[in-house]
Amino acid sequence: MSDRKLKEEFISLIEEHQGIIYKVSRMYCDKEECRRDLFQDILLQLWQSYPNFNHKSKFSTWMYRVALNTAIAQFRKDKKNN
Repeated sequence: MSDRKLKEEFISLIEEHQGIIYKVSRMYCDKEECRRDLFQDILLQLWQSYPNFNHKSKFSTWMYRVALNTAIAQFRKDKKNN
């Protein structure tokens, strides 16, 4: 798959399921600034992991799992630093 096609497919899926990222961000962050940062971290992790998505599960399920793992990792990192 070409890079352009991969990017278009990814953007389309993110737009369709972005509520999942908002939900996870709200669960793990109280402050708006923290939510925006976590949202961006999740998007970055999704983009980096997308080429390895094997389509054996629904995209939304995979996306939720990546978002949750990213949020948990960020939470642990913040807890350790504080």
